[in-house]
Amino acid sequence: MPMNSVIVLFLDGVGLGAADPEANPFMHVTMPTLQSLVGITHATRDVAGTVAERAALLGLDAGLGVPGLPQSATGQTTILTGHNAPATIGRHDGPYPDRQLREMLIRDSLFKTLLEAGQPVAYANAYPDRFLDRVKRGKGRLSANTQAAYRANLKLRSGQDLRRGRAISAFLSNEFWPEPELQLPSITARQAGTHLAALAKEHTLTFFEFWYSDLVGHKRDRERSLHLLQMLDDFLAGITATIDLAKTLLLVVSDHGNFEDWTTAKHTHNPAFTLLAGANFHRLVPHLNTLTDLKPAILTHIFGNSRGDSSRPTPVDRHVR
Repeated sequence: MPMNSVIVLFLDGVGLGAADPEANPFMHVTMPTLQSLVGITHATRDVAGTVAERAALLGLDAGLGVPGLPQSATGQTTILTGHNAPATIGRHDGPYPDRQLREMLIRDSLFKTLLEAGQPVAYANAYPDRFLDRVKRGKGRLSANTQAAYRANLKLRSGQDLRRGRAISAFLSNEFWPEPELQLPSITARQAGTHLAALAKEHTLTFFEFWYSDLVGHKRDRERSLHLLQMLDDFLAGITATIDLAKTLLLVVSDHGNFEDWTTAKHTHNPAFTLLAGANFHRLVPHLNTLTDLKPAILTHIFGNSRGDSSRPTPVDRHVR
């Protein structure tokens, strides 16, 4: 296993919102794994910046100085390239990357950077065969994350990989997989977390995109929101129980707010949910302020300061528990 490995769990559209039970699903669910890591009762905006012994919960700026509501394509491109994508194209844009954003991803994605340095990278999402066929024919609509993986020539995993425990479904369990002819084992979200952690033992970077959170957020479905948070906490439990946190950095990141506010079907200006746990997380916390800081932080963890960026933002104070 690589000595300085990273698991990135990407949550689409999850911000840190107000501690308001009428608006925020985080106020209604006990998340024991998150609580054990960070020592908080609920993940809200007022506890952003909490640094505990095992992990830190941060809220990163997704607005990046550009007017308007943050969007998925520019947010994800910013995370993966370290460049301020909305400032580059003059607007927040999404959900899918346009030509200019695709060019940024092709040139500067985290995946490309690591592969060119000879580091093994896994994109852990599983896709049904009909989707993979559309991608091969140039017809698939890809998120910025998936676009970057595809353009870097990473393997896009199939249902067969999912059956072997070598990929993760977008819904964490295999219950809703759209290929009924494929005999898939029934697994829990916690078991899916152990599968992701096992995959991470073979790769410097293991990346999983959980887009279901943004879908539920737009629908403002309260029941599904609460179930999703329970599944997510179980998923984190499976990861943290399996990986060696002394050697692996777990980074849970998002691109913008949405899910955390039931009062709107639109995105929000809330800071983006960011959780760091495991190896060297304390060293990275002071340098994480906006979405542009995530790629440099990951590279710093993997390669050490010799590959760190020279234009680090000024460290900021955090709440210590």
